[in-house]
Amino acid sequence: MPADASSPIPLAFDQLREHPGAVPGEIPGLLERLAEVPDPRDPRGVRHALVVMLALTACAVLAGGDLPAGGG
Repeated sequence: MPADASSPIPLAFDQLREHPGAVPGEIPGLLERLAEVPDPRDPRGVRHALVVMLALTACAVLAGGDLPAGGG
């Protein structure tokens, strides 16, 4: 099934094409990139690491989800 015209997937593929000679160890993985995102939350209320929440959100979006749990 092709991606929708509004999908960011083609843009991501274009970014990957910029590194044609790169080996997998030279390009950070998704979790490594997500771990770099600063967590703006108050530490007193944090139950789950931000990187885990972002990774689960990315998986949900890739699986076709478009609303947060309980939204809508």
